[in-house]
Amino acid sequence: MIRHFSRLAISLLLGSAVVAALPAPLPAAIETDPLALYQTMRKAYDEGTTKGWPFESELYYESTVFDAGRAYSLFRPTDPEYGDVAQLAVDIATQLHYDPLTNNDAALWYVLEASNYVAKNGDAQHETEALALIARLTPLGDDPKLIAQQAETNALEDATAFHGDGDALVHLIVADVRAYNLTHDPEYRSALLQHAADPLTPLVRVPDPEYGEMFALAASALVDPGFSQADRAAARAIKYRRDHTPELRVIARVEAIPHELRLTRTAPADEYFGNLKYSPIGVHNELVRINKYLDKGWGLHMEPDALQVDSAIEDWQKQYPHDTTLPATLLDAYRLLERVETSNTKSAAERLRTILLVQYASSRQAQDLAAS
Repeated sequence: MIRHFSRLAISLLLGSAVVAALPAPLPAAIETDPLALYQTMRKAYDEGTTKGWPFESELYYESTVFDAGRAYSLFRPTDPEYGDVAQLAVDIATQLHYDPLTNNDAALWYVLEASNYVAKNGDAQHETEALALIARLTPLGDDPKLIAQQAETNALEDATAFHGDGDALVHLIVADVRAYNLTHDPEYRSALLQHAADPLTPLVRVPDPEYGEMFALAASALVDPGFSQADRAAARAIKYRRDHTPELRVIARVEAIPHELRLTRTAPADEYFGNLKYSPIGVHNELVRINKYLDKGWGLHMEPDALQVDSAIEDWQKQYPHDTTLPATLLDAYRLLERVETSNTKSAAERLRTILLVQYASSRQAQDLAAS
C-alpha cells in the first residue's frame, strides 16, 4: 500500500520543539497527548515497514493515526500538524475501507471531521478520497441494515485487497458476527459459518467475544432446524476443525492489559468533561440523582440536567474512546435520556444508542441492547 508518511514525519518532528513548549497533559492522560500519540504512530509505522505491512500491522497503524488525529483535533486544532494527520487519516481510512462497525477505535466522529477538513483543504486526490468517505459514512445514520451491509462489503474488500491474509479473513468473521448481532438477519449468520469453515481462516486468531459467538452459532446449527443444510455442513466442518485443533478447544479467553496501559485508556478520576465539567464519578452520580427524580415523576423538568450529562459523556467518549467503563455508562445514559421523553432527550438517546451498538459492538452492553 502507498504510504504518505515521510513529509508528515518531518513536519511533526520540526514542530516538536514548539509542541514540547506547550503545557503537557497529565501523565495519566497520555491518551490525550498529541505528541505522545504521534510517537506511538511513528513506532507503528516502523514496525509495519519491518513486517512488510500485513493486514494486522495496517489495522494497528490506522488505530494510532486515528488516536493522534483525535488528540490534535481536541487539544491543538490550530497546529499545522492537524491538517497533516487529517490527510493521513483519510488516506488510511480509504485504503483499509474504514468501517465503524468493525473498527475498534470508536473514531467515527474524527474520521468524518478529518474527511470534511481534507475535502475543503486538500489537493484534488485527497479531496476525492475525503468526499467518497463522507458519501459512504454519512448515510449510515442509525440504519442497522445499511450499517451491516456496509460492514460486510468493506470486510470482503479488505479480504480481497490483502489476498487472503489470515487476519483479513478473521476480520471478515468479526464483520459477520457484529452484523448478525445488529440485525439478527440469518444471512450474516450463514456468512459467518461459511467463512469460519474456510480452512484458510485461522480461527485461533478470532478475537473475543466473536470467538465464543462463532462457536456457539456453529453448535446451534448442528441441532436447530432453523438453519439451512449449507449452514449445518459448514458447522460440521467448524466442529471438526475445533475437535482436531487443541488451541481451539479453549472455551473462554481473557486478554490481560498491563496496568500502565489501562491507566492510559481509562479516564482519570480528576478529568472533567462537558459543559459543567463532570468527572467520571460525577457523571455516575448525576445518573443516579436524575433517575431518582424521574422515579418521583419530575419527567420533563429533568431535561436540562439530562442533557448536561449527555454533554459530559460525549466529551468523555471523544477523549477516552478505549475506556472499558464507557459501554456501561453509555447504556445507562441512553436509558435515562429515554425516560425524560422530550424531543431533545430522545435525539440524544438515539445518538448514544447508535454509538454503543455500532462503535462498541463487541461489548456485552451493545449485545444486550441489540437483543432487546
